[in-house]
Amino acid sequence: MIIVANRLPFQVSLKKGDLSFQPGTGGLVTSIRAYVESAKDTASALPLWVGTADVPEKKFRECVKGGSVVHEGYVLHPVFLPAKTWNRYYNGFCNDTIWPLFHYFPSFARYNEEYWQEYVNANHAFCGKILALYRPGDIIWIHDYHLMLLPALLREKLPGATIGFFLHIPFPSFELFRLLPDRWRKDILNGLLGADLAGFHINNYVQYFLKSVQQLLGYDHSLRTITTPDRIVTADTFPVSIDYERWSNAFLDPRVFEQRNKVKKKLAEARIIISVDRLDYAKGIINRLKGFELFLEQNPERIRKVVYVLQVVPSRDIITQYRENKKELEGLVSRINGRFGKLDWTPVVYRYSTLDFDSLCALYMAADIALIAPLRDGMNLVAKEFVACRKDKRGVLILSETAGASVELGEAIIVNPTDRQQIADAIVRALDMPIEEQMARMNDMQKRLQHYDVVRWAEDFLSQLRQIKARQESFSVREVTPAIEQGILMKYRDSHKRIIFLDYDGTLMPFARLPNLAVPDKKLLKLLNRLAEDERNTLMLISGRDKVTLDSWFGSMPIGLVAEHGACYKLKDGEWVFSAKQCSGWKSAVLQTMQVFNDRCAGTFTEEKTLSLAWHYRNAEKELGFLRSRELITALSELSASLDFQLYEGEKVVEARARGIDKGTTAAMLMNGSNYDFILAIGDDRTDEDLFKVIPGDQFSIRVGLVPGLAKYNFRRQKDVIVFLEKLVALEDTEREGPEVQEGDERSGQADPLR
Repeated sequence: MIIVANRLPFQVSLKKGDLSFQPGTGGLVTSIRAYVESAKDTASALPLWVGTADVPEKKFRECVKGGSVVHEGYVLHPVFLPAKTWNRYYNGFCNDTIWPLFHYFPSFARYNEEYWQEYVNANHAFCGKILALYRPGDIIWIHDYHLMLLPALLREKLPGATIGFFLHIPFPSFELFRLLPDRWRKDILNGLLGADLAGFHINNYVQYFLKSVQQLLGYDHSLRTITTPDRIVTADTFPVSIDYERWSNAFLDPRVFEQRNKVKKKLAEARIIISVDRLDYAKGIINRLKGFELFLEQNPERIRKVVYVLQVVPSRDIITQYRENKKELEGLVSRINGRFGKLDWTPVVYRYSTLDFDSLCALYMAADIALIAPLRDGMNLVAKEFVACRKDKRGVLILSETAGASVELGEAIIVNPTDRQQIADAIVRALDMPIEEQMARMNDMQKRLQHYDVVRWAEDFLSQLRQIKARQESFSVREVTPAIEQGILMKYRDSHKRIIFLDYDGTLMPFARLPNLAVPDKKLLKLLNRLAEDERNTLMLISGRDKVTLDSWFGSMPIGLVAEHGACYKLKDGEWVFSAKQCSGWKSAVLQTMQVFNDRCAGTFTEEKTLSLAWHYRNAEKELGFLRSRELITALSELSASLDFQLYEGEKVVEARARGIDKGTTAAMLMNGSNYDFILAIGDDRTDEDLFKVIPGDQFSIRVGLVPGLAKYNFRRQKDVIVFLEKLVALEDTEREGPEVQEGDERSGQADPLR
């Protein structure tokens, strides 16, 4: 396994000319280390960890031979970035652009092109390091917002690699994500789609990601699986957790319990409220303090009986907003203590420092209430640590509804972090909660965390990563590989009587914003003419288009045409023949219904044909268009019970057409009794499934796009169809020219002396 994160799991420094390693902090590092530790006995090799180091490259290489070092079960491979790149990539784009925007502070985000360029450069540097390390069969697991371009960079160089990505912060709503410049936001989404599996903490983040992909890139999704032109990618929910047993067992450690007792004694046995946060404006510490201040105002009888221990861990002091946040925080602490404090009692005990594991556990165990109310947090592991530490099942968790952990820890008192009154009321409720209720709530939360701990989280992610890879590989067998293509070409070359069915929109031509804009170009017309010139070929364009349009584009060419998905057809040099009665009594009712939905959904329109009506929603807002299409299908399904039409759904279109009409029925009629020894059908959407269904198993059907269905094979992209048809034509040209005349051959008029 190759684990990739912004930093190595250890803080590396130089002491007396040698490297020194201190365990890294933060949720990402502690989560991964806990999993790796649990899996070390079954792992076939030590995991590789790629990340930046804190020592200069020259000094590192003087201490280490070979560019890597083994430490505590990891093979560490540092990435060294120039100082300018590091500053603009990490302090700039990561923490001045992505962090505030993804945490719903858009006014703090800076859109600096130099930051973006260095973010790109840093991701390329990580890519180069991984490419040098990668061996076939490795799993690459990339972590967090610093490296959102990396999956696609690796995919380009390692198309078959197994790549997972996990985002440890929120993914924002589409309305926020779209604030990024167009090129940046699309590159980030495409970057993440380079992974086989993209993981997020909670379902909301998955849905925001899927909507952004759909709105900005146009890729649809079903059951959290995104179909891109090249691959299928899955996005799913994996709530990161903690090493539950480690935190729970701390309760039994005499040293921790002694520290806990000292905390209780020092605070004169007052009821203790705690919070533990990094210094960060997204943590909502200011709002929390104001909520506590309001609690003291409204409950003067609680004065001297409650203490709020505010533990703040230093973080990113170099960033302006963090420095300003610290200044405001300390001013507010002084105000509350000055306003309510007594000589023998300080309402807010403020500590700006880091805590070791034992001290942190002691604080959790001493607390009556943990007040965890960030304005926005991807998960918040502090809430889970507090719950795990309370083996006595005492204590109350007050938790923000905008922390990812609130989805799992519903037994906590859930609050809006901006609502001062709700925070004040929650403190009162927590202080007055009976012991029996505390224990019942704690018990339920602990069971959940014990069941889905950090090891289960990692195993869940990696298991799904393997499953999606297996699904891709089983599906890729159907893709038209060079070997499969060669087989089709040879069968085509050796055949004597052929019929070729080609869909138009999405197959021969890309989709256009409006149907009348998808006019065939000269290159396509020439290609179809060349195919039709071969007397062995019967070429049939089988489309949903109306006969007037098809006639205007292709009527003068020696090819057959099938209009309206089989409603009517004409053979080469023939006249139009209708496959069904031209009974259209149902059309007025359907047209009226479709018009209602046109009015309700901007960008939609109805296309009227001889025996069908098509409601197009390609140009509508994607989510609303899809919703309205479901409603329209429901409405028309009720109509079809009493009227003589049937419903079909295609690519961004809902179509009503006369009963008994589909591409398969017409194609089967055209093939009947003709003894074709080569049959080929190419299409791109659901309406072509009827066509694929009637193609004999020993012949060839190909669907455009990596979508499962009845087709025998798949092309990745629409343009692959054109390339393939050009190869058919080239094969015919080779046959017509005959064997090449070799220099010195008797056919050149000169005898070959070697013969």
